[in-house]
Amino acid sequence: MTFEPAQHQLAFVLPVSFRKAEVIFQKRFDHSEEVHLVVQPNQRPRQVVSTQQLSSGLWHVILDWWDGKRHYWAEKDILIH
Repeated sequence: MTFEPAQHQLAFVLPVSFRKAEVIFQKRFDHSEEVHLVVQPNQRPRQVVSTQQLSSGLWHVILDWWDGKRHYWAEKDILIH
């Protein structure tokens, strides 16, 4: 997972075989702010989601995906200015 603050986006690579995926943004220290984005399968491994709608502050990002057999996830903290 790579946060690209100048472009207001989060980029990541998923296997082409993934069946479903979701990106969850959780605002640190303010659990009332949480954003869920569904990632649709396509033929490209690199996926990009916008962070433009997120308010300033520290966010915990969870990338959660399923390949039909196993469940995977990755986590990262990002700072939105």
